[in-house]
Amino acid sequence: MIGKVTEVFIPKNSNNVGFKITLKDKIIEVIEKQDEYNANIFKDDLVIVNIVDKIITIEKYDGELYE
Repeated sequence: MIGKVTEVFIPKNSNNVGFKITLKDKIIEVIEKQDEYNANIFKDDLVIVNIVDKIITIEKYDGELYE
């Protein structure tokens, strides 16, 4: 599913990066180890949210959001 990043933050005492993402019906928080892929995700970017076995990953989406 596709969501919109509403906040990017650094969790306390962490080398990770966090994202608050608005989906169609809820807001989720995703915390990942910072890498070259998520370092280019900023506030108001669209992302593809993948959920597999309760593990959430995101990647930048360059298309348009259709509702």
